[in-house]
Amino acid sequence: MSGRRSPAKNKQSTMRDVAEMANVSLMTVSRVLNEEGKVSDETRDRVMAAVEKLNYKLNISARSLSSAKSFVLGFFYDLSVGAFIREYLIGTMLRCNELGYHLILEPCDFSEMDIKAFIKKMVRRHALDGIIVPPPLGDNSLLLDALEAEGVRYVRVGAGAQLKRSLCVVINDYAASVQMTEHLISQGHKNIGFIKGDLNQEISHKRFAGYMDTMQKNNLRVNSGWIGEGNFQFEGGMAAAEKILKKSKVTAIFASNDDMAAGAIAAARKLHIDVPEELSVAGFDDTALAVSMWPQLTTIHQPIFDMSKSAVDLLVESIRSNFDKKISSKVQIELEHHLQIRDSVKNIK
Repeated sequence: MSGRRSPAKNKQSTMRDVAEMANVSLMTVSRVLNEEGKVSDETRDRVMAAVEKLNYKLNISARSLSSAKSFVLGFFYDLSVGAFIREYLIGTMLRCNELGYHLILEPCDFSEMDIKAFIKKMVRRHALDGIIVPPPLGDNSLLLDALEAEGVRYVRVGAGAQLKRSLCVVINDYAASVQMTEHLISQGHKNIGFIKGDLNQEISHKRFAGYMDTMQKNNLRVNSGWIGEGNFQFEGGMAAAEKILKKSKVTAIFASNDDMAAGAIAAARKLHIDVPEELSVAGFDDTALAVSMWPQLTTIHQPIFDMSKSAVDLLVESIRSNFDKKISSKVQIELEHHLQIRDSVKNIK
């Protein structure tokens, strides 16, 4: 009797199985299957060998829901954003795989392209059923205009502006910022600096408003020198924090994303300021970066993975509702955030 393990009967292989067998990431598998991006011949051969050995194929059970659709979704993303976009992408890929949808990945730099022409080309070339639009693209009115002109369904994830305009999955950024500011105040901090994100994104204004309103509610003044702008980038956060720390004696800095918070910690080290003994630092998003730095970051946990999966569900439900009148697609999903307390904030009472 052979000791070789037989594959489980009736078990359909997934994209994750292919990735594990080929010893590559899910993103690499997607690139190979979509014939997009730079992948070495050796890696491509490994992935395709795994596909053949596992007899990997899209889950066709969902196809019975409609015979008129391509079962292809697009994921458009901005190349300039931080590492958090990977979490949006992983959640999206996994859910598409589970539902039997193929995912086309498309990096976008709309500062150098004709948005209308790009959308028309992509939608028609790939016969896209719908598109997932992660931040910051969800606040780009020209992109939304082009999508609607082309008549393609789309869901925005983490958008801040015009939420009633389209299907979207969000958290309450204002309430989350209030919660973090209240936490810093509860730890004895009164002189609290704030680093704004990209001012072209509405969530930046909501997070700043949450901070300002909470400071005012607690009768705490805000010095103009305590406020900086970091454009949601590590380098921007570092520069903004360095300017704040040289001008004022804040005991805490609330950076409105984790990348900028990491930059603030780097600025403090450059100025020989100990975190958290002399300066507390808080972030927003709870990306992998938050637990890979030291001290680990107190931050707002935004359920990016779940938001991505919910966005796919919302988009697929919208597609199905066009063919099955019994299905009524939701318009907006708001998921819960929570405060993630770690070592970067010290109680100074």
